[in-house]
Amino acid sequence: MPVKINLSYPDDMEAQNAARRYGIRSIPTITFLSKDGGLIAESIGFLPPEPFASVMEGALQAEAAFQEKLAKLKEMPDDVKLNGEVALTYLERMQLEKAIPYSEKTLKGDADNTTGLLPNLHTALGAAYGMTPDEDENAEAYRDKAVTHFRTVIDSYPESDVYEPAQFYLGVVYAIQEKYDKSIEVLEKLVQHATDDNIRMAAEAQLEQVRDLSQHSD
Repeated sequence: MPVKINLSYPDDMEAQNAARRYGIRSIPTITFLSKDGGLIAESIGFLPPEPFASVMEGALQAEAAFQEKLAKLKEMPDDVKLNGEVALTYLERMQLEKAIPYSEKTLKGDADNTTGLLPNLHTALGAAYGMTPDEDENAEAYRDKAVTHFRTVIDSYPESDVYEPAQFYLGVVYAIQEKYDKSIEVLEKLVQHATDDNIRMAAEAQLEQVRDLSQHSD
C-alpha cells in the first residue's frame, strides 16, 4: 500500500516517527509498504504519472515475488539459502525483528558459506542493529551486535564485495558509541587501503567528523 509521509508538520509525530523508521529525509516521499509495515519501495520527489506507475508496478512485483518465496519456505523450512534470502529481504524492508529467526537459521546452518549469502547477511544485520535509535532500550546491546557482525565480515570474508563497506560501517558505529579512538583507527586504515573511490571519500569525510568529535569530547 502506498503511504505519503509529510514532514512539513513537525508536530505530526506519526509522520516524524515513520520518517525515522524508514530513513526518510526528503519531501515529498511516497513509501510502498507491505501489509506488515515493510518498506518495499519509495518514490522521492514529484514524478510524472508514467515513472510513478513504473515504481508502483515494481513494488507490486517485488511483493508478489516475496510472498511466493515465503510460501516456498513453508514447504522447505530448513532450506538455509531460502532462509537467508528471506532474512535479507526483511532487512532491506527495515524489519529487523522479522529477519532475526531466518538469519539465525542461515548463520547456524551454513557455517561454510556454501550459499554465498553470509557476508551480505552479516553486513545487513550489522547495519540494521547499528541504526537502532538512541531512545530504544536495546540500543547499546544492538550496537554491540552490529560491531560483531561487521568484525565477522572483516575477519572472515576479506574477498567479499562488502569487505570495505563493513569497515566503513564499523567506523560509524564506533563513533556512535563514542569510541572515537577505535573509529579513527578503522577509518584511517580504510582511507589508506580502500580500492573503491566512493568508499574512500566517504571514509575521509567521516574521519574528519570523528576527529572533530574526539577533540571536543576531551
